[in-house]
Amino acid sequence: MKRISLFLTGALACVLFAAVGTATAMPTEGIVNTSCSTSSNFVAGHKLTATVTGKNVDPTQMKYAECKIVKKVLNSVIKKEVESPTVIEGFRITPQMVKKAPLIVKYTGLFRGADTATEIRLKFKVTYNTD
Repeated sequence: MKRISLFLTGALACVLFAAVGTATAMPTEGIVNTSCSTSSNFVAGHKLTATVTGKNVDPTQMKYAECKIVKKVLNSVIKKEVESPTVIEGFRITPQMVKKAPLIVKYTGLFRGADTATEIRLKFKVTYNTD
């Protein structure tokens, strides 16, 4: 009886170990030069397009690479005229001043997953409307 319970305990431990090992080996995806656009009266030409790239994107965090979230980030950056590094919707937005008149700012955004190696990057340039 003792041998059977030891055998069953060992078998259960093997099954649990195998289950944990497969849970950490989830498939990841890469995103190559996807673009998302939004429109605003604060931007010259009324249209802004961002390039989205990513690597090791965990399926649970794929929503941060979708246009819905990216548009929120773009609209927030435009509305606030971000001039110093800030965090918006999980993206660390870093501005780089290109020209002062008219105001042209090049932005980069970086989203890093907390528990995964997810990395999503945004790149866009804003020419603010002076009218």
